[in-house]
Formats: sequence, C-alpha cells, structure tokens
Amino acid sequence: MNRKIVLGSLFGDEGKGVCVNYLCKKALNEGLRPLVVRFTGGPQAAHTVDEGGIRHVFSSFGSATLLGVPTLYRNTALIDPVCIVNELNVLKNKDINPVYDFSAGIIITPYDVDFCRNDKKTLSDGTCGKGVWASLVRSRSGKCFTLSDNPETILAECASYYGVERCKEFDDMFTKAFNFVRQTQTIISENDYDTIIYEGTQGLLLDAQLGFLPNVTATNTGLQYLTEHELNGAEVYLATRTYLTRHGNGYTPQQVDGYDLADKSESNVYNGYQGNFKTGVFDFDLLNEAFSRHKLSDYKNVIFHLYITHLDTVERNGAFFYLKDNTLHQISYANEHQIRDIFKKMADKTVVNGDLIFHIF
Repeated sequence: MNRKIVLGSLFGDEGKGVCVNYLCKKALNEGLRPLVVRFTGGPQAAHTVDEGGIRHVFSSFGSATLLGVPTLYRNTALIDPVCIVNELNVLKNKDINPVYDFSAGIIITPYDVDFCRNDKKTLSDGTCGKGVWASLVRSRSGKCFTLSDNPETILAECASYYGVERCKEFDDMFTKAFNFVRQTQTIISENDYDTIIYEGTQGLLLDAQLGFLPNVTATNTGLQYLTEHELNGAEVYLATRTYLTRHGNGYTPQQVDGYDLADKSESNVYNGYQGNFKTGVFDFDLLNEAFSRHKLSDYKNVIFHLYITHLDTVERNGAFFYLKDNTLHQISYANEHQIRDIFKKMADKTVVNGDLIFHIF
C-alpha cells in the first residue's frame, strides 16, 4: 500500500490542501484508488483547492473531495457535526456529493465552541473559535464522545462539564446535524484502497507539545499519531510557501519594503479570533527549527519532500527574500531554478532527502 503524508512545515496555511489534491490526482491518473485520512486537527482547517473550475475551502472534508476521493477520520481527529452539515450544503450547491466516514472522530459540541469563544486564557493563547481545544481537553478528562454515542447524553454531559444551563438552540442545532451525519455517512475500510493520503492540519510549529508555546493548537501536528508500520516506507510532503505566513497570536513574520503580496489567491482574511493574516520574509532558521523540534531526521525509513507553493508570487515580485542565521538575504529576478537551489542548500539535508515540488497558486 502507498502511504503519503502531508504536513504543514511552519505555522499552517502553507498549501496542504493543494498538495493533497495533487497527490490524489496523480494516484487516480495512475489507475490507483486513493483515500484521504484526516488524522489530526478538526474543523479549524481551511485548505483551499481549485479543481475543474470549482474552488472550495475544505474544513471538515478531505481536500481531494472535488476529485471524488472519500474522507475517513481517525480517532485522533475531531469533528463538529454542525460544521460538517454547513460545509456539505456548500459542496452540494457546487454539485459535489462527498463520500465520508466520520464515525471515529472526536465530537465537538456548541458548548465547546461557546467556551473557546469566551474563555480569556484560550483567547489570549489564540483560537480559531471552533471549539477544538476545549473539546479535546474535555475528552481527555473522560468525557469523550463519537457518533456512536447518544446525542442527548453528549449534550447533557457537555453542559454539565462546563457548568452551564442547557441551551435549546444549541441542542436542536447539534442533534439535527449529528443525526444527519450519522445516517448519511458510509463506513469505510482503509483496506479497500491502495493509496492512503494522510492530510495534516496546521503546521509543525503549532504542535501542542513541540510548537511555540503557548500559541499552539490543541493536537499534535507532526507524525506522532501514525504507527511505525504506517511510517515505514512512507513519503512525507512538507508544505511551505515561498514566504512566511502566520494567522493568530504569536510569531510575526518580518516585513520588507516593496514586496507585493496583494494578489496571492488568498482565502485567509481577518477574523475576530485570529486577527489579521500576516505574511513576510521566508525564514530558513524557523524551517530547520521545526524539523529539529519534531526530530524528523530520526525517521530513517521515511522520504521527506518539500512541496513549495506560491512560486508565482516570487516571480511576480522579481525577488526572493529569506532569512538565514538571522540575516536577511535577497535574490533578485528569482526563478524556479534559483529558488530550488536555495531550498536545497538551506533546508536541513538530514531531513529533506526527497524531491522539491513547486506549485503555482
């Protein structure tokens, strides 16, 4: 079985969605049967894909859904039935009817979302406002639920956990979505597919234990949830842009004058929980720090590729700016070959032992 894993290299928003779509399209063209497996994160994902004249930002569904590739969730990822139904309606309006199995996903309720949006510590550390952190903490306390549980029990236990009164609006909305998702999903077995694409969420430096605390996500964002068997011989695609991005509290990318990022086909916009979407100079020190924190060089039976997006941004600007050893460098009239050489030279060679793949986006 072919196993390919897509991870964000830094702070997320690097192009994981287009990488997943690329790998699934390649598999389909080779006559293979791909399956997208969500194994980390939850509906805070925002993976933008353009395929066949259709553009969609994937939150709960796998990023190859436009190609007809099914989505399977592991028990290390989280689902919000309300978010699923909302996204499903958007997809159906685009004449897309996804196949999905959310049965193992950890449930997020409106009570979790409400807590995240009003808790001062959570707001200070950073949140997408999707309830991921709260639901994971609750689940680890023993109050963990999936689609196999009773929705009334879930709601009662969650309201009690947060010490709040039941809300009829929350309950009705959740119960309707919960029952719909449970009834319409298709039970999927990985053994029926020959190519498994594991779709990561967020980036390596947002990892719950290995990221830049406290401005991290609730789950692990690297390879921790995958077994030794799954990793043996697997190919990992480390997605990154040609410039640095950051959405939410924490690290702010360094800016340079005259570098136009206005036309980036950007789906990230200001929101009340993450603030402005920030961009700036690419930082190889940060890239290698992410590799080091996750000890990627210890994975001896894994091939690591770099999947580099937004090459067109650099070509349009006529220059590639990057930081190395805390020093700003500029390559004028940068093209793909120059950028490829720089990434080969600057990225940790004990980790990146595979191809460098460019995507214009």
